[in-house]
Amino acid sequence: MSKLVAYVCFLVLSFLSIHAHSAVLAGWDVNGVDVKDGTGISTNIPPYLFSATTSGVEHVQASLTLGNGVSPSTTEGKYGFKIAADDQADSLADAVAMNHYLEFSITVEKGYELNLSSIEMVGEGTSTGCSNVVLMTSVDGFSVGKEIGSVYPANVNYSLDTKKGAFGDATNLSAKKYQHLRGTVVFRIYGWNSSAGSGAIRIRNLTGLDLIINGEVAVASADGEKPGISIRHANGGADVSVLFGDSSSTDCCLQYTPQLSSSNEWVRVAGPFSHSTNLFFETSESSGFYRIASEVGGG
Repeated sequence: MSKLVAYVCFLVLSFLSIHAHSAVLAGWDVNGVDVKDGTGISTNIPPYLFSATTSGVEHVQASLTLGNGVSPSTTEGKYGFKIAADDQADSLADAVAMNHYLEFSITVEKGYELNLSSIEMVGEGTSTGCSNVVLMTSVDGFSVGKEIGSVYPANVNYSLDTKKGAFGDATNLSAKKYQHLRGTVVFRIYGWNSSAGSGAIRIRNLTGLDLIINGEVAVASADGEKPGISIRHANGGADVSVLFGDSSSTDCCLQYTPQLSSSNEWVRVAGPFSHSTNLFFETSESSGFYRIASEVGGG
């Protein structure tokens, strides 16, 4: 009986790491910024777009904006929000529903992916601003109960300074779910329980950059993940199925070797084939090993 061992050998020849170590992906300096009149930012109308002032890498764009349920802060050298006295939220669920947030997002070009490492910021709340603040992300769908960090009380000086421990471990983004991200990744600072419409939550001006997203950019693999494959003996041949994680087409071939040793080369026996493909081939070999190999970038 043929011995057919299925495993993945994912040889993406075009893969290249752009940055070997964490770098500043995007940063904002709020020095001279006045949100209410648009000074130092991209637009003076909602959502008060403030494009990143610094990027240490290519292939990314980043922006800072406000939710449509808040008003802009009114102090020079700050970027933040206020909440009208008649529109206060009493819980995180209300704050999410009422769009009471400051948002910063980063977008990576098609063909590349983000590996995030950390967030740094300096920020504060005023005495009548939100006493409760949390940091949430699109990675978790901004779902209540999936906050990645919180600050209480937030309506004091330096309350959002990450170097002083704001948000706890939330600013460490080394977890697996923050790696190999494509498209746009969004973070939001939600606030609730403010006591006056003049109270603010804001990024404040200090030396250098006041809000930073750190990480690296890499060329994305062909489909972002290894394919799932199955292979079985079938009437003297092999019935092979391969399924990728999305609809991206990736040229692959099936390879065979009689023994797993350095003296036996892998020989191409079928393909190429791509997304969600079933492939049948004939073989006269009584035993052997098969693998799926990517041919991305030629070869």
